[in-house]
Amino acid sequence: MRAIFEHSDIANNVVVKIPVPNNTADVKIYSAGAGKGRYEPDKSAIIWRIKKFQGDTEYIFTAVANLTSTKNDKVWQKPPISMEFNVPLFTGSGLRVRYLRVQEKSDYKPKKWIRYLSKSGDYAHRI
Repeated sequence: MRAIFEHSDIANNVVVKIPVPNNTADVKIYSAGAGKGRYEPDKSAIIWRIKKFQGDTEYIFTAVANLTSTKNDKVWQKPPISMEFNVPLFTGSGLRVRYLRVQEKSDYKPKKWIRYLSKSGDYAHRI
């Protein structure tokens, strides 16, 4: 997995969900470049969690799933790999607020502060 945003930006709470077949008996995780990976049988997925993901870096995750034999020869339809993440102080579109004017008749004093936060939304990758 590679972060293709600036090195100065950091993604927080990255969660990658890698689906596995329903007949998975066990998963052996060999390496996670960052964070921790864990097989969760109730979700039929390997969950890889990374607390902080620096921009312009790359991490490799390696795991092997051992499957049990089944009588059903139905081909497994691979669901997409999905992710969740937050990137504070980053706008994917490049839009920035340069000027804001508040017209209020009362003595309202606005704070000169803007928070930018990019969230993953629905992000899925099919292989």
